[in-house]
Parts: sequence; structure tokens; C-alpha cells
Amino acid sequence: MLPIPAGRVYLSDEHHVRVGPFYLDSRPVSNTEYARFLRATERPTPPWMYRPGFGEPEQPVVGVTFDDASAYAKWQGKRLPSEREWVRAARGNDQRNYPWGNTPPDVAFTHFFRGPKGAPAPVEGVVERPAGRGPFGHIDLCGNVWEWCNDGVLKGGFWGSKDVRIDAQINEPLDRVSGGIGFRCAH
Repeated sequence: MLPIPAGRVYLSDEHHVRVGPFYLDSRPVSNTEYARFLRATERPTPPWMYRPGFGEPEQPVVGVTFDDASAYAKWQGKRLPSEREWVRAARGNDQRNYPWGNTPPDVAFTHFFRGPKGAPAPVEGVVERPAGRGPFGHIDLCGNVWEWCNDGVLKGGFWGSKDVRIDAQINEPLDRVSGGIGFRCAH
């Protein structure tokens, strides 16, 4: 987990709020980490967890519902970040469009626009995309997997998205499962 200091977060060009200090996982939760949770809790296995192209230990776990992500976070003594916290981690003190600044996305920054046969990129031991780190050092805040927030919003885009940016979000049913939905935890 990496610390995020208190500060303003820009939710739109004309609207900002203050967010208190918190910690956020440096990367999305991996299949390895989620497998430990499954063994300890006997919860059902997400449908993509062992599917070819999605089931490598270092890849982010995908196919988790909001309830699955919340239960994992609670099991870890953590929680899901609020949308405001997620945006604060990605945007820092600026009105930037992407965690790395305002340069449009490319493969040096994030894993995105992979088409229907794509899959998430590894999150453990990532060295391929250091230029894509956010203002506080987090990786893959935009691209790789949509991330659940505690208010049920999914932020950031995923490996198949053409447009990955801080303001990208979708509102899906809380029981939605997809090969593009994962999460990270806050504290």
C-alpha cells in the first residue's frame, strides 16, 4: 500500500472536494492473492480465474462482483476506495487526464485497446510500464482492469478500452462479472 496525503480532488472542471489521508494498494489484487482468500473463506471461484489468458498467478483477478471485492477487502482488514479517493490517487493535486499526466495513452503507460482476444497484463513484478505510474506511485489506475469503488462505480477503463482516463467510469449492476473487472483495496 502507498500513502495518499490529504488534499483536493478535482471531480470535474468546476467541482472539487477535499479528501483525507488514506492508503491504497499500489496495484490491483492478483490471482495469487485472491486464491489465498478463496482457500480461507471457501467463496466461489470467479469464472475467469483459471481461464487461459486470465488465470496466471501474477495477473489481476477479474470476474469479481462488488460483493466479492468488498468481502476480500474486509478479509484483509481493508476496504474498497471511494470514487473520490480513487480519483485523488490517480489525479493527485492536478487536473490531469491520466495518472501519468496529460500525454495520451500508449503501451509505455498502460495496458489498453487489446481487442476482443486481449487479456489483462500482469500486475505483480510489473516493470514494463513504469512511465504509467500515478502521482503517488500506483500502477494501472487507468487501463488493465476496471476497478470497483465502494460506491459501486467502476473506474479507469480496462485492457479492451480504447479510451482510458481518470474520468472514465461505468455504472454496472453490483453482481456484474466480466473479464475486465477487478479491484484494489484502500485503508
